Amino acid sequence: MLVGEDTIKEMARAFKENLQLEFSNRLLTALEAGQQAGGDKRGRQSAALLIVEEEDYPLLDLRVDEHEDPVKELRRMYEMAQEELVPRMKTLPTKENPGGNNDLTHAKEIGLVEED
Repeated sequence: MLVGEDTIKEMARAFKENLQLEFSNRLLTALEAGQQAGGDKRGRQSAALLIVEEEDYPLLDLRVDEHEDPVKELRRMYEMAQEELVPRMKTLPTKENPGGNNDLTHAKEIGLVEED
């Protein structure tokens, strides 16, 4: 239940105008624009971002509940995930590579291990 039509218009505008951003970041940017335009008429309570591609597990699954500014908190969590979680996701097993990428060379390439 949104405050009004402007909420959706602003979300669409933000999504369309930010083609340079990664898909997950575009979605979050659109959510922030919707919040700025009024958001949910019931107030602020929760926010979530779920990104699924070909694998049997989500690439990103973030959720904030019972927070005074959930969209802002979701952005903070998203930024932390970009540094801490997303690089490690690249080592997980995939349908194409069931063994995952756990070798030291790959870990160095994606920044999980420092070069000698």
